[in-house]
Amino acid sequence: MSPEAIEGLVRDYGYGVILFGTYFDHYGIPLFLVFGGIAASKELLNLYVVLLCGFAGGWIGDLFLYFLGYKTGLRYWMQFAFVRKLAKPVATTERLFETRPALMVVLGRFLFAVSKIIPPFAGMIRYDVKRYVLYSFLGNVLYSAVYAWSSFLAGPYVLKSLRELKAANILITALFVLALFWLARKILNASRSPEGI
Repeated sequence: MSPEAIEGLVRDYGYGVILFGTYFDHYGIPLFLVFGGIAASKELLNLYVVLLCGFAGGWIGDLFLYFLGYKTGLRYWMQFAFVRKLAKPVATTERLFETRPALMVVLGRFLFAVSKIIPPFAGMIRYDVKRYVLYSFLGNVLYSAVYAWSSFLAGPYVLKSLRELKAANILITALFVLALFWLARKILNASRSPEGI
């Protein structure tokens, strides 16, 4: 989904789309939360409700994935060949959960590719439910606060620079297309010449 589409959804549907979007958005920059913060900087939404929706969506998503992992267990997943090939990273992650569980859950929330893996893995290894809920709560509060406040504070600057960014993107794209055209022409000419054969 493009940033423009997400911005439109946040503008049109507000808090509900932030809650729903952060529930599903574990793979990259939380654009729903970022655009919620920017909308709050334009006084279209309340920043504290944006924070609450971002927190709730992320936390509910994490808990769902944790209990999904808890239900299946690691033994179930180890029967698949592609998971058995990952035995060494699985053992390393399990060791990290034993030695630094808070770090794994709280800071794992900020690692884009890892944030979708940590909750079900914690469930699969049967990590203590109460401790996971607490660490996940803290991680999601911190995560929502960082992204919502950052986008709220940077919102006016981001919106102002978007106009300049569009012009720069057009210029860079045009230069890239010209460079590709020049390179393709050079390659075609070289293959047609007797020396290129």
